[in-house]
Amino acid sequence: MSENRCSLKVVKNGKRLHGTAAILHMTSREGGFDAWLKKHSEKVAEASVIEFMNEQQRPKLKVVR
Repeated sequence: MSENRCSLKVVKNGKRLHGTAAILHMTSREGGFDAWLKKHSEKVAEASVIEFMNEQQRPKLKVVR
């Protein structure tokens, strides 16, 4: 018996899905693969921008003697 290597697992009608079945179920629930990819990309981009802006707003301090 092979070991499950996919980290995505979903439950549909009380039955556990993993691997390709889980991916297909999840993306169809989100409106299809293109809609899921767009939402995911927007979340990643927004998180990156927020992190970058926070980094840029920190004052650059140095020790002056």
